Amino acid sequence: MKSTGTRGRRFTVVITGGASGIGLATAKRVIAAGGYAAVLDLDGARADAARRKLGPRARAAACDVTDEASLRAAVTNATKGAPPVTGLVCAAGCPPSRKPLETMDLEQWSRVVDTHLKGTMLACRVVGPAMARRGRGAIVTVSSVTAERPGPALDYSAAKAGVANLTQALAAHWGAKGVRVNAVAPGWTDTPFIRQKGRDRAPIVAAMPIGRLIEPEEIAEVIWFLLSPASSAIIGSFIPCDGGYMAAAGWAPYGGFPRS
Repeated sequence: MKSTGTRGRRFTVVITGGASGIGLATAKRVIAAGGYAAVLDLDGARADAARRKLGPRARAAACDVTDEASLRAAVTNATKGAPPVTGLVCAAGCPPSRKPLETMDLEQWSRVVDTHLKGTMLACRVVGPAMARRGRGAIVTVSSVTAERPGPALDYSAAKAGVANLTQALAAHWGAKGVRVNAVAPGWTDTPFIRQKGRDRAPIVAAMPIGRLIEPEEIAEVIWFLLSPASSAIIGSFIPCDGGYMAAAGWAPYGGFPRS
């Protein structure tokens, strides 16, 4: 369904981590709304496969979001000949450690924090200024419910809390220039990482009133809303999409929330 919020303009959205999971679902949603999707991913072959799957309004480039030069080159290549960039989605990520602080590998800590937090900062730095100069645009960062409800993945929780804070800072920095910056905070989502690890879903689902994992497409709908003019008054927000996970956390000491 095309959004009337585009007002007939041709537009491009840059999506880091766009070749799988939430990023790929977002690319599909952007294209369904009539836009172009510039898919960036560390895995160039996977990015190109996504481009072919998404169709003629998709572009793709390989990049390392922790390397500014790589990111700039990828954005340039993936948006060449495309309509103006009016949106950015920072969805690049990597798996957390879950090791205790005492034994956590520092390289692993740096990789997770750099990918999620530094990668988000650099993507905003590369794409945001041009939108600010044109006086319009929207940025959606992908934080996490762990930013406010941290778990054993210390590196991931810290990085996602940083993303949430950076989002508010940039919202104030660019808001008056017509660029809205907001964060979506997914809960447990059915992504390739969850499936590949073969995690036991039962305790995860038991903590969610919705009674199932979130689908990437459901996160993509929230992201599209935040990209579109339908959310024109929303600036600097942190929006959970978690199936009630955060809301239900306080019920745990009382035996959990009612099941029926």
